[in-house]
Amino acid sequence: MEGKKPGEKINKPTAEQAEIGRIGRQLEVSERKLARTEAKLSIMGKARLLLEDISESAEQQPWYKKP
Repeated sequence: MEGKKPGEKINKPTAEQAEIGRIGRQLEVSERKLARTEAKLSIMGKARLLLEDISESAEQQPWYKKP
């Protein structure tokens, strides 16, 4: 579309341009999946730390019996 004026006819993309577009869309999808995975791992890490804190504080309670 570079060098084209508004309203000017655009030709069918070449095979190379189509491949670049396909790869670009695939990259966008992969980046979104990576961002979601990183967020999930961060949440899981925080949950693990929270559970460790809860476990340690429970061990300090007088009602806690060590297995």
